[in-house]
Amino acid sequence: MTGIVKYTTYTPENTMTADALSQLTGVPADVLREKMGIRRIHVAGPEDQPGAMAVQCCRRLLTETGMNPLDIDMILYAGETYAEYVCWTVAIKVQEEIGAKNAYAWDLSFRCAGLPLALKVAKDMMTADASLKNVLVCCGNINAQLVDYKDPSQTMLFNMGPGAFALLLQQGYGANEVLGTGIITDSQFHSDVIGLHGGSLNPLTQEMVMEMASDPEKTRKFNLLSLPDAAGMKKRLGEASLPNFANCVRLACEKSGIQPGDIDFIGVVHIGNRAHYGLMKELGIAEEKTVFLWDDGHCGQVDPLLALDYAIAQGLVKEGSFVALVGAGTGYAFACTIIKWGEANA
Repeated sequence: MTGIVKYTTYTPENTMTADALSQLTGVPADVLREKMGIRRIHVAGPEDQPGAMAVQCCRRLLTETGMNPLDIDMILYAGETYAEYVCWTVAIKVQEEIGAKNAYAWDLSFRCAGLPLALKVAKDMMTADASLKNVLVCCGNINAQLVDYKDPSQTMLFNMGPGAFALLLQQGYGANEVLGTGIITDSQFHSDVIGLHGGSLNPLTQEMVMEMASDPEKTRKFNLLSLPDAAGMKKRLGEASLPNFANCVRLACEKSGIQPGDIDFIGVVHIGNRAHYGLMKELGIAEEKTVFLWDDGHCGQVDPLLALDYAIAQGLVKEGSFVALVGAGTGYAFACTIIKWGEANA
């Protein structure tokens, strides 16, 4: 079996309240709180870069577990490709910084659905390759810096904030067993949230530079996200999100040999509070078996682990609990991995 030895999470101490976010976006504070589930969000400082945050989490994890970095066999970075540099493998930077010289390191890109997929990929690789005994999974996310707060069509992105995690998997570890994973990709959304500039299709040109020099607004928007069909996307998401979320959980349960009703705790990537509890109702899971991230917002791939942090502290997760970790990312991807928490025989 593959088990989670320990995980760590990180969010910056600096935060922004719904009232302050309202001033920035023009969205009434009561709407942010009551309809979008945002009481506050985390705010990145200049040092809070994706690779740097991932390294910080990994170092803390190694300290807390006593794991020798030379005993790590593989590092899987499941965070964002929007990182310190373009065309850069973050995992290899992590490898160097923590001294995991015997590992090989690589990046997995799945937006904010990265955690469940990374758990599946790592488990499957460890099952197939006996030499992979200790695998480090990590993440960093500052995609909030890509959001255009002046664009009312991007309201759905206003909950975003920075975050990171690190997680140690071990083959033969007798607790916190990684079970099945359900994944759905809904390709109708493939280009609904994109960064228009800076990729291979639209690289920076002299003409762009000249336009930006004469128009500060174009300069401001150059590095920000674009929603080419915001109205259409909103309508399609309204129709597809709940079925896709529910079905990826059902798939994960099926592959784990349980039913949704057997789930003792479900940690869900931050979505609106109505949608969150609507998912609980759809799955037939009692509302007290979750934690909503009112005071964190959407920190990307780390969200389900933040929820798990709160759940463990509140006594909602115990020995033998079936824990569902649910992520979703633009594109659109929906994913869930089931963990049997505690000792294997609990």
